[in-house]
Amino acid sequence: MLKLFRLMSLIPCFLVAALANAHAQGSAPRACTDRANALSAAVLDVHRRQHNVGVAAVVMHRGKTVLAENLGYADLENRVPVTSATRFGVASITKAFTGLALLKLRESGRIDLDAPIQRYVPAFPVKPEGTITPRLLAAHMAGIRHWSNERNATLYARHFDDINDVLPLFKDDTLIARPGSGYNYSSYGYNLIGAAIQAVSGTKYQDFVVREIIAPLGLKNTGYDDVRKVLPNRAHRYSYYDPWTFAIDSVTIYRVPEWDYSHNPAGGNMYSTAADLARFGRAIEKPGLLSPESYALVMKRPKIGGVESPMSFGFFVSPDTAAHRRLNIGGSNAGLQSGLAVYPDDDLVIAIISNTWGIGSSSGEMTGALVSRLAAICMGWKPVP
Repeated sequence: MLKLFRLMSLIPCFLVAALANAHAQGSAPRACTDRANALSAAVLDVHRRQHNVGVAAVVMHRGKTVLAENLGYADLENRVPVTSATRFGVASITKAFTGLALLKLRESGRIDLDAPIQRYVPAFPVKPEGTITPRLLAAHMAGIRHWSNERNATLYARHFDDINDVLPLFKDDTLIARPGSGYNYSSYGYNLIGAAIQAVSGTKYQDFVVREIIAPLGLKNTGYDDVRKVLPNRAHRYSYYDPWTFAIDSVTIYRVPEWDYSHNPAGGNMYSTAADLARFGRAIEKPGLLSPESYALVMKRPKIGGVESPMSFGFFVSPDTAAHRRLNIGGSNAGLQSGLAVYPDDDLVIAIISNTWGIGSSSGEMTGALVSRLAAICMGWKPVP
């Protein structure tokens, strides 16, 4: 009888624990699979209004792909549809890979973020305006200019085999601002980071990124483009803007030439799929790719000498006042739009790529407002206008 009493007295304890466990499981946020139709409709809406040739989008929530949308054509002339294997250029999303590669070298103690850049790239001259460091370069605060009129037919027809060959394009220029005095976006600055990565690692810049980031994450459809070679599943590029004059034409669609972007290896010469980009984005927020210290650096807007930059190691970072923490990076070369957003507190990643400069695409809607709209749909946040 005593044993029976003790057994009966334990039942409520087990019941309470079971109910608590069930409640915890039921209250945990679930992947927004029930909103896939609304997510798809939002992507289709922008795709149709811009008259884009092809689009691929992936929304990943809590590690589950809740949307994998492939619309239109990768090759309009031959009616080759966009699939999950279609490889698009991603332009400036390349900077995110470069920024994280720099942090990997910092983790191993091989790069000092506050050392003069000449310690790693002696060919880059000391500037009278001030000292340039890897930290300033990563935050676009080094005062190095962005592209000018050198991006012409001659440059697009030239292939650069080594990242150091890019340096003469800008290394002797006067800085546009004193280092540390303000934010000035610069692809050249990220190529200088790439040259430092190559020098310190003793490995070609591209090979280091493949070894340290792309291969460990299993990004089999991501790499550095070489338009001289056949790339399976490559998306052709199209534009309603004249590729040379950028004049708007809402009737004629241009086939963008196969320009060579090897003059921008560390700032905008990668290709990927929407699925690979989503996988890359989620790896940033999870343990394994970055140390806790590196993750903290990525997630915080850098403030140097009282001056704050919106960009940290390849990503734009939401301000501390934002309702939802976010990392995002977008890219644009003639005939392509790309966007990647990571909401680490919500385990939400959104990737979207198009092979078209569509009608009205200069607004940045596809890789900006649409990404925010998809996040709001998935999470049930206040709708984005």
